[in-house]
Amino acid sequence: MSIPAINSVVASAGAGKTTRIVNDIAAEVTVRDPESIVATTFTVKAADELIERSRARLFQAGLPDKAARLLGARFGTINAICGQIVAENAIGLGRSPRAEVIPEAGVGRVFAVSADAAIERHAPVLNDLGDAMGFFEPKRAPDVERSDWRTTVRRLIELARSNGLDAEALERSADRSVESFLALLPAPSADGGDHLDADLDAAVMAALAVVPAEFSATAKSSVALLRQVNAGNRRGERLSWPDWARLSKVSCAKKDGPTLIDAMAAVCRAASRHTEHPRLREHCTQFIRTIFTCAAEALSAFQAWKSERGLLDFIDQEALALDVLRDPVMAARLGERIGRVFVDEFQDSSPLQIAIFTAIADLVDASTWVGDPKQAIYGFRNADSMLTQAAFAGVASLSSGSQDVLATSYRSREGIIRFANAAFAPALAAMGLDPAEHAFAETARSDQGFDHSPLSVWWLEGKLDLQYAALAAAIRDAIAPDSGWQVDDRRGGLRPLGAADVAILCRSRADIAKAAAALGELGVHVAVEREGLARTPHVELVMAAFRWVADPTDRLALAELARFLADDPESDAWLAAAAADDQTAALRAAVPIVPQLEALRETILSLTPADLVDAVMVLPEITRRIETWGDVATRFDDLEALRGFARGYEESCASAGAPATPSGLVLALGAEEPQRPRSLRDDAVKVMTYHGAKGLEWPCVILTGLNKVPKPRLFEPVAEADGAIDWRDPLANRWIRYWPWPYASQSKDVRLDEAALASPLGQEAADRARDEEARLLYVGVTRARDHLVFAPPAKGDLKWLEVLDGAQPGHVTLPRAEANPVQAGQDVFPARTATLTSDDTPVVRPIAGPFVRVSRPPSTRPPLNRRPSAADEGEAYAVVEKIQLGPRLALTGTPDMTRLGEAVHAIIAADRTAMPHPDRLARAQAILERWQVHQVAAQDVLGASDRLSAHLGSRWPDGRLHRETPVSARLGDQLVNGRIDLLVEHGTGLAVIDHKAFPGSRDSWEARAAGYGPQLALYAEALDKARPGSPCELYIHMPIVGALLRVTRAATNA
Repeated sequence: MSIPAINSVVASAGAGKTTRIVNDIAAEVTVRDPESIVATTFTVKAADELIERSRARLFQAGLPDKAARLLGARFGTINAICGQIVAENAIGLGRSPRAEVIPEAGVGRVFAVSADAAIERHAPVLNDLGDAMGFFEPKRAPDVERSDWRTTVRRLIELARSNGLDAEALERSADRSVESFLALLPAPSADGGDHLDADLDAAVMAALAVVPAEFSATAKSSVALLRQVNAGNRRGERLSWPDWARLSKVSCAKKDGPTLIDAMAAVCRAASRHTEHPRLREHCTQFIRTIFTCAAEALSAFQAWKSERGLLDFIDQEALALDVLRDPVMAARLGERIGRVFVDEFQDSSPLQIAIFTAIADLVDASTWVGDPKQAIYGFRNADSMLTQAAFAGVASLSSGSQDVLATSYRSREGIIRFANAAFAPALAAMGLDPAEHAFAETARSDQGFDHSPLSVWWLEGKLDLQYAALAAAIRDAIAPDSGWQVDDRRGGLRPLGAADVAILCRSRADIAKAAAALGELGVHVAVEREGLARTPHVELVMAAFRWVADPTDRLALAELARFLADDPESDAWLAAAAADDQTAALRAAVPIVPQLEALRETILSLTPADLVDAVMVLPEITRRIETWGDVATRFDDLEALRGFARGYEESCASAGAPATPSGLVLALGAEEPQRPRSLRDDAVKVMTYHGAKGLEWPCVILTGLNKVPKPRLFEPVAEADGAIDWRDPLANRWIRYWPWPYASQSKDVRLDEAALASPLGQEAADRARDEEARLLYVGVTRARDHLVFAPPAKGDLKWLEVLDGAQPGHVTLPRAEANPVQAGQDVFPARTATLTSDDTPVVRPIAGPFVRVSRPPSTRPPLNRRPSAADEGEAYAVVEKIQLGPRLALTGTPDMTRLGEAVHAIIAADRTAMPHPDRLARAQAILERWQVHQVAAQDVLGASDRLSAHLGSRWPDGRLHRETPVSARLGDQLVNGRIDLLVEHGTGLAVIDHKAFPGSRDSWEARAAGYGPQLALYAEALDKARPGSPCELYIHMPIVGALLRVTRAATNA
């Protein structure tokens, strides 16, 4: 296989990779058409920055024409580029050029709808097996995710699509997964499952028989477990595999006596044979096969559902773009239009995206892949770090392109750069990266003016909550104006450290919540995405009002409103109302805004769900009540996030071709559990995960979680590849491995964990985990500009730092004493060291005064858009001229006057008297049939049209007729949009004629015509904006009764 010219640029963190790409693009457009440039990034923001900086560079170089033409180049995310390729080749792909792209946030909802039937077919089996494996046990630790087989199905599908696998390949992956999983288990017991069950039951009963009346605290939990299991056995319940594992660990104290000790040991022996149990093999085998089948069927249903509706998601765009690139004809056409490709953040590419980049490289003169293998994190955007690393290495050794390394840091101080070089050298070598090539050569930053070294170590004493309390106190002190902590002000000087300069990086969402809570207790503002938007009281209040407006029978919503809107927050009057004989009446009486909500309900048919959220949110009583709860800015940020969620729900419904309904929004809000937004304050400490920090930087970065043990990805879906990785064919030999964990929260000493880790696949997973943890730590270290703070617990081993060890353990050590430095191998780095403590003493914070809004009556504003057909100015109009055009049209039967009016209107609007009469008659008849109107003759309607045309011709011989004329004008603060049935432009002015199919008696004509006066007057007012000063006469044409009536304001009487 020939290797195209691919230039690789290894850009370490903060080394100016965007500047390098901008310079290369500016150079390229001097030798080729700017429109032939392709540049991909991973975010829209990055793409916008790249093109604007590139154009700015061309303007600076005196090339404005090139800068303007660069707007025709292909800059964007990989999905945007693939979307362009697919749209341009849609016909060749057998698709419509106009495809609806599902927003990323809406894919989950579309999948839920499309794959629901496929998933529910397998739910009984998977739920039953999941129950046996403890999937539905309560969470036993806040940072432990409960197993959810539906999430596993989604993950299997995501991995399959990102690795180019279809439904059949998923079924093959099931076979491989079963085979490799069963190899982890010992041979099944020859005694059979029933015998093992009986032995354990007998051992449990025997142990319970010798439990003394009083036993040790050590035995307490074990005795409770034995009693629970025995009760379940007596009821004939199945013993779950987590309980088998727990029973294998029961124990008691020596003082409980040898009899109980021996009985407990017998239970352990009987339960520890769980890995030999034939039923465990059967359950796990059936679970693997069923979940892969479920995923395959759900994937097929998802793809079929989108195909039927002309929908695409981002991965569809990538897969179809690869189809284009693999088709010789379509690829050749694309190659004629592009000549140079730049790929940013290449290390975060999925296998499917690498296949695209490789295929594009075959079409163009040269490609440049820019990235940093040291920051390739597994699973980030479904990336495969081993594959991207192999691609970088392969390009460097095989391609005819150039290889370059950006080794100057423009971000961090010298001490941080030197520490990163020394600390990560062994880990980089272990993962196959040359430390000399990937080290920073220098930094463009100056340490001049800084009084302290950039490294600090804060040892945190006590339990986890106290550790975060101590950390929060240290941050509060550091951001105090006189703390002595200084940062670069980006203008050549220094300034005091502020809250917005600080970022705390955590390993889990549970850690984020603890850090944010500790800072909040001290009154330090925090910018963090938190869970539970729908569970905040202000959102609950708005949604309770929303639900009751949408459904007046929802008494729960009414009770919630009564609770939230009570004058006394401690009052239980709402509860008494909910328990009253007439609940609805009592609750209505307790809700002061019932009239406003009922008035809103009258307009609900004209409101979308998002409109209704807005309408409820701006009710004065709702807003005032939320303001009295304090922290108004944060609460309003949350409400803005709710508005965004509602709009996103409508967009996803539109993409899916499904109706957006109030009940659907309520269900979506409950199912998706959107997060609360980060604070928008400019004085807030940032708290986020290490993964979320990728691509960001701060003056001061605090690293937590240094005691976390790296965990290989053994019991979750993982993409595997057979044989050596070939970056030139990245989708070859790939499959998905999934081993279920049948023991729920029992994660140690169950044999399966040890067997999995000792297996060849387990060893590979352990190596990948170690490399990934090293890269993740590198991401954390290199986020810091001025200060890097290590914040480990004072007790315990720092397991995460062990991933940096080379041949010798303890490569990186943190000092305990103030005078000692941080050590990385043979290198030492000065550091400020402190031991931080806290206690359980409650923090007393001043109570913020409630927000008080000056009371004033709510103002009533007219709607933005005015429809002339709904105009009602309240002024009287009168008929000042009545013209009989001809006889009344004959109507037979009892016609539907709405449809009759639409049909007659359409005939008159489409009729042209200059056409041959047979053609006119045929057209009129077709219109009547289309409207299913048979009570009037087409010939009679044409007669009415002729009579109107004749009158207009005699009245205004020079008049020009404009049928169905659109009108749009701004009148004051409102917009008028409508369509004039017939506009006559004549020498002395204008005439507006509106057709009304009114069949009433002669004495009712004038009253009916005068009622339409406001509508016609609004047309006239809009026309005056276009033709100021032109007189405008207003007419109502009644073709059914053969009359033309001129109307005007009664006061004018002219």
